[in-house]
Amino acid sequence: MKFPILLLAAATLSFAQWGGGGKTIRDYKKVSVSGRDVYVYAPSGLAENSPLLLSLHGANQDPDYQQSNTHWETVADTAGFVVAYPKGGEGYSAWDISGDQDTKWISAVIDQLVKDYKLNPKRVYLSGFSMGGMFSYHAISKIADKIAAIAPCSGTNVYGASKAQRPMPIFHPHGTKDDVLNYSQVDGFLKNYRDQFKCPSQAEVKENYPNAENKATLYSWGPCDNGVYIKHLKLEGRMHSPSHADVSDIWNFVKGYDVDGPIGATPESSSSAIASSSDVAKSSSSVVGPRSSSSVVAGSSSSHHHWSGLSSSTLALPVDASLSAVSVYKSSDNYIVVAGAQGKTITVFNSLGSVVSTTRGTAGALKVYTGAKGLYIVKIGNRSFKTSL
Repeated sequence: MKFPILLLAAATLSFAQWGGGGKTIRDYKKVSVSGRDVYVYAPSGLAENSPLLLSLHGANQDPDYQQSNTHWETVADTAGFVVAYPKGGEGYSAWDISGDQDTKWISAVIDQLVKDYKLNPKRVYLSGFSMGGMFSYHAISKIADKIAAIAPCSGTNVYGASKAQRPMPIFHPHGTKDDVLNYSQVDGFLKNYRDQFKCPSQAEVKENYPNAENKATLYSWGPCDNGVYIKHLKLEGRMHSPSHADVSDIWNFVKGYDVDGPIGATPESSSSAIASSSDVAKSSSSVVGPRSSSSVVAGSSSSHHHWSGLSSSTLALPVDASLSAVSVYKSSDNYIVVAGAQGKTITVFNSLGSVVSTTRGTAGALKVYTGAKGLYIVKIGNRSFKTSL
């Protein structure tokens, strides 16, 4: 399909070079897999069983260009993982986003790097810009067993959404001034995956989300099937460009997954893993179901990331009748238990406001979390319960 490739290659773009100095592609090790180049960076003192992240360039670009704009090694050095920049095919340096030529090759790249660096085969992440992002979406329809999470940047696939082989965590940054892959198509494209993975219809929205280059808004849908989330980072005014400004957010999202699903607590990206007490309090109601040994969290004007000082007064919000039978209590074996919340999203926050567990409720009693002693908030629909272990 030459038209989209030409479109991606011919566009006049204003890419944001990272001004922080650092390494170049020449500091990476060049390896050959089936006659094609891959540039690999492994931090010194890398532990065995570390993760792997592959960053794919756009059409008519190369690993040098992708690395000079993203500088993934700055995150790999501190987080302890291997980053690799594979080189696209011949001609327009493009990726096969409809067949299996490149998915087979990327699968071979993963196998070789996992073996060479003794990496964790369950923690391989795929990111990419533009056509590299399109390939990330295509890959989850072909080699989802090899990929734990994807982060396509400005890469809505021109062939449309693929049929994923399993629910896949997705983090998608995209600029509102993208003149190659127009921003207007992003929501409809992501909805295909939200529908496939049975995500909640409404997103949680965080405005003024911190980003070094653009005013940003983060949209989060989840938990979806298998505990995955789909997140979209809306970047006001950004054109069609890869950026170092996004890599930490990408890493903080993908690192929370392996191919089996969430690792421990459900991951959130960067500081968004912390929910303010006021955010949760706004969802509370005054009704506590039977058997609940917990109290309902009421309204609070505090925006601090902790639960101290929560009022015991009632917040005047309408009560969801479907939650009238919900109860939350501590079991004799020190679990937080939720009963009567069939099909509802259950989110548990610790005393610092961090998400420690999320799941979907059942008709009966469900053990949702056990952990250290302390205060916990359990959010179910528009009700929030306070309990302790």
